[in-house]
Formats: sequence, C-alpha cells, structure tokens
Amino acid sequence: MSVPSEPRAFFTEYLPAKVASLKDKLAGKTSTGCLTFRVIGEGEWSLRVTDGALVVRDGMDDDVIVQVSVAAADFEPLVVAGAREQEGREIEPEKQVMAFKALSAPADRVKLVRGVPGSMAFVIRDGEAERRLAVTPGAQPHKIDAPDCRVECAMEDFADMQAGKQQALQLVMQGKMKMVGNPQIPMALTGVFA
Repeated sequence: MSVPSEPRAFFTEYLPAKVASLKDKLAGKTSTGCLTFRVIGEGEWSLRVTDGALVVRDGMDDDVIVQVSVAAADFEPLVVAGAREQEGREIEPEKQVMAFKALSAPADRVKLVRGVPGSMAFVIRDGEAERRLAVTPGAQPHKIDAPDCRVECAMEDFADMQAGKQQALQLVMQGKMKMVGNPQIPMALTGVFA
C-alpha cells in the first residue's frame, strides 16, 4: 500500500494496515490511553492499541496521553515524508519516536505525562520554510504557534530523530537542536518518548 498524503486515509487506512504487520509483536498488548493526531483544518484521530491491533477513531478520546498537532500544509513534509522514507523497511516499535512509544508506555508514566503543564512545538527549518509540529500532554489545549517550549532543528535532523537514527538529547549535545522556553516540558515528555 502506498503512503497516502490525505490525512484521513493516512490515519484510518494506511497506519492500521502498516501496524497489522506487528500483530505478533503486539499480541495481547493494550495501551493505557490514546495518542491523538490533529491535522489542523482536516480532522483529528485517536490511536490506541487494543489486543495487539491499532484502533483508530475520529476525534480526541478522554484518555488522551499526548496530542500531536500539525498544520495541513506541514502534514505531508513532516508526517507523510517520514512514512515514505520508512516504506519497505520493517517497523521497529522501539525506535519510533511518538506513536508506538506513547501507546506502549506503562500506566505510571502515562499518568505523569498527562499531568505535564504546558506544550512544546518542534520548529523545523525546511529550506526557506518553517514547519511546526506541536506535542501537547493530556487534553489541554494545543498551542502550535505559541508553545511553552520550542525545539528548533533542521528537517534532516528531525527526520533522523523520527527514524530512530538519532535521539533528541544527542542532537542537543551536538548543537543541532536548540530549546527555547521551558526545557522542563520536553524533559518531562521523555517519559513517553524515551
């Protein structure tokens, strides 16, 4: 199946089909909450693992662990491009930055993450463009344009982080990623992403 650039098809058709290949690795696993992806102006979808299968439904569920928000114009370069880069490779849940790690986090970490006050946004330089992806703990309002912490980096470094080739802390230590604002927010969110 090719990677669709339309958000609804990406979340409701492509991702469940892709994750179905992990049925054996995820057998018997059920997530403690959901991960909500929001494509501003297009919709939002809550993802959860239920007995090893990825279940997707429209809207944000009450037990959201973390929200990921992106503008419609940034969806393809930030989300679809990463999925296309991974196409043909075996999915390695332990190397995924957001989806699998958030959905497999233990209940005590989930509780801590939901309680993190504030939000963060990746601000990614992509040539002349600036792309944003906000990460918001729990059900608090997302702030893609005015987050409490901005994590700035280049597109290639963001892509390496998404693919599990680099970790955020390594990128910060190498000077390739810069934090502006409250650095405690991304540090607290490592409870889900680490």
